[in-house]
Amino acid sequence: MTFPLFWIYGAFMGIKRYDHMPFYFYPYGQSVVSFEDGVLKFIDNLVDAHELERNKSDFGRSFYYRANYVARNFHRYSNDTMANLMFDTQLRKSDYDRMNSVIDFQTTKFYLGTSALHMTLLSYAAYFFRYRTLNKLQVLAVGTAYYCAFDSINNIAYKLLVDKNVINEARALGHGNHVQPNGTLKSRGLNY
Repeated sequence: MTFPLFWIYGAFMGIKRYDHMPFYFYPYGQSVVSFEDGVLKFIDNLVDAHELERNKSDFGRSFYYRANYVARNFHRYSNDTMANLMFDTQLRKSDYDRMNSVIDFQTTKFYLGTSALHMTLLSYAAYFFRYRTLNKLQVLAVGTAYYCAFDSINNIAYKLLVDKNVINEARALGHGNHVQPNGTLKSRGLNY
């Protein structure tokens, strides 16, 4: 979904600078473009400084290509067990395919289920408070309660819908030593 946006932005930003800019726009354009280039280079070096040794095919790719890649694979990187399987060991292609299939399906199920649940809860709250006039303190209390419930519901649902199935599949494939439930810490070497 983000690929067309990153591709268009990358194609636009790949134009040789100042070829088509009017003379009266040049000083302002130069300051804006140089500021943007500085920010992008900083983010690029910050995020990608340690990845070159792991991912040799990433060399020479643009920031926009890598940003699109991360956006499409964020659900894999955000799961600790899946990240351990991707970076701590070298699995067979069939094992990677199976793990990717499990995490894709379970993450989709998680997003659809929690979205439906939160829409239901929000519409029920709107129905419950329909004839009430709330002061600022009551609005703050209701908002804080919903925020805490939102966070807890998402954590519980993620552990039940995604993390449990990914851990079970990793153990079934014989990779139990790389299992790490989300939210727990694992001792790392300097190379991680």
